[in-house]
Amino acid sequence: MGAAWFSKRKVLSTTGILLMFPIFMLCSLPSSVVALEPDETHQANALWIEPSTVFLEAVGVRFNLTVWLNTTGESFAWQLKILFDSDYFNATRLGYTSGEKSDFFFDHSTIVITPIVENDEGYVLLGETLIGNDTRGSGCGSLVWVEFSLKALSTEPHFNISCSMPYGEDTFVLNPYLETITLQYVSGTTISIASGNLIRDLLIIAAVIGIAMIVIIGIVKRRRSGKDE
Repeated sequence: MGAAWFSKRKVLSTTGILLMFPIFMLCSLPSSVVALEPDETHQANALWIEPSTVFLEAVGVRFNLTVWLNTTGESFAWQLKILFDSDYFNATRLGYTSGEKSDFFFDHSTIVITPIVENDEGYVLLGETLIGNDTRGSGCGSLVWVEFSLKALSTEPHFNISCSMPYGEDTFVLNPYLETITLQYVSGTTISIASGNLIRDLLIIAAVIGIAMIVIIGIVKRRRSGKDE
C-alpha cells in the first residue's frame, strides 16, 4: 500500500511532484494552536479552517489559522494547498499540529512533506501519508496551523483564506485504496480588514471629540469663575 502512494497520480500536484522528505520544521509549534477539539465543529465528511472569521486593524498584525478534518470512514493520506492574497498577507510560520505530524494521524507512523511556502504566488502546501497497510478510522483531528501577517490595509470589505478548489486536485483526502474521499463541506476563513479611510475617519472623529471636550471644559470653568466673583 505504501509503495502505491508514490506511484498514484493523485500525488502529482499541479504545483509539482509531491516529494516525501523528513520534515524540517520552520519553527517551534506555538502552544496556542494545539487544540484538542475544534471550536466550530462540522459534521463529517468535512474540511475547514478555524477561526472562520478574523478582523484586522493594523499592518503587521499576526494571526493563526488551524485546518481541521472530520471523516466517517478510513483514511490514508491528505494534502492541503491553502490560498491567500499575496498583496495583503504573508505566511510567516507554519507546521503540523502535533509537532512532526498532524494531530489527525497522531497515533500512527507517517511521512510528511516539508511545508512549501510561496508568498509571491500566495499559497502554502502541506501533506501527509500513513505507511504500509496502516489506516486511520473515522474521527476528527487537526492537520496544520499557519501564521499569517497583514502586509497592507485595504478598501476591500473582506478577503478569503481557503483550501484550493476544485477539491480533489491540489487539496484532497485519500482512503486506503488511494481514492479521493468525498467531502460534504469544505470552508475557509473570511478576513475583514479595517480600511485606511476607516482608520482616518476614526482619528478625525476622536480629534473632534477631544476638541469639543476641551471647549466644554473651558466654558464650564469660566462659568464657575464668574459665579465665584
